[in-house]
Amino acid sequence: MGQKQLNVRLNEDIFDVLEAMAFIEGVSLPDVIRPVIEALALEARSEPAIQLALRARAESMAVRSGKLSRIPSRGADS
Repeated sequence: MGQKQLNVRLNEDIFDVLEAMAFIEGVSLPDVIRPVIEALALEARSEPAIQLALRARAESMAVRSGKLSRIPSRGADS
């Protein structure tokens, strides 16, 4: 699966704390924050509203790319 990059602006004090954590743990700053972000996403992934939004987004992208066409509703012409 591909990867995407996330650019997040943080308060300087928060950034300094995260950078200190990375220094103490002997890892990069992304290695400090990646597990926290992944855990947040994995926890949210099971929520019904998130599932619905993911499906709607995938369908919309498929329609725009021509891989899926919408079926007109019967009530639209009545």
